[in-house]
Amino acid sequence: MDKPRTYWDTFTTSYQMGHQKHRDYLLDLLKEKNVVSLLDVGCGTGPIYEIIRESNKVIPGDGNRIASRHEWRWPFKYKGTDYSPAMIEVCKQSYPEGDWQVEDARHLDEKDNSWECVLLMHSLDHLDDYKAAISEAARVSGKYVCIVLWRPIMDSDENNLNDRNMYGKVEGEEPWQDTHLQEYSRKKLEEAFKESKLKIVCTVDGEVINSASNSCNSLFLLEKI
Repeated sequence: MDKPRTYWDTFTTSYQMGHQKHRDYLLDLLKEKNVVSLLDVGCGTGPIYEIIRESNKVIPGDGNRIASRHEWRWPFKYKGTDYSPAMIEVCKQSYPEGDWQVEDARHLDEKDNSWECVLLMHSLDHLDDYKAAISEAARVSGKYVCIVLWRPIMDSDENNLNDRNMYGKVEGEEPWQDTHLQEYSRKKLEEAFKESKLKIVCTVDGEVINSASNSCNSLFLLEKI
């Protein structure tokens, strides 16, 4: 059997992403901003789409059936992309009515200004070339870019690229070369936002949006200048 293309391909067989408080918070924020189209870059197994779909169920009394997309009470256009073909395959099997495509965050196959909001949730953490991903998100976005980071933001001058050996390594095998967790400097992030002509609309500390978890999901909502 061929080795999976990435660590994330393997990840799909052992873990399914589900509802978490910060994801619900994110969707509430998008509703508040009247966002009606979202490109989910690094969509994983589709948890954001699942929440959107669940929030658009038809009213009780109709068997609680899932509404088709043209019946959604919250009019919403969604597309999920991921670097891992296995992740996208899971999405297609779980939500065949959805729009799913394998794409690289640094080279998106999307037109300029084609999505009202572009989301990078827990995907920027795993990229060396984070500036390219931010720049691509800004190019594709018509208004907003939303970034959610798994690790807390550091008040330092430089980012901290964690040792690849500590993440995604299988005992007795070579470590994966396509994954790590990067801890970001607030200074470096703000420089990257400015270079991509994005201004910060709001930031939310992870302790507020995910207080039940030990993880720290730091959220940035950015707007194109």
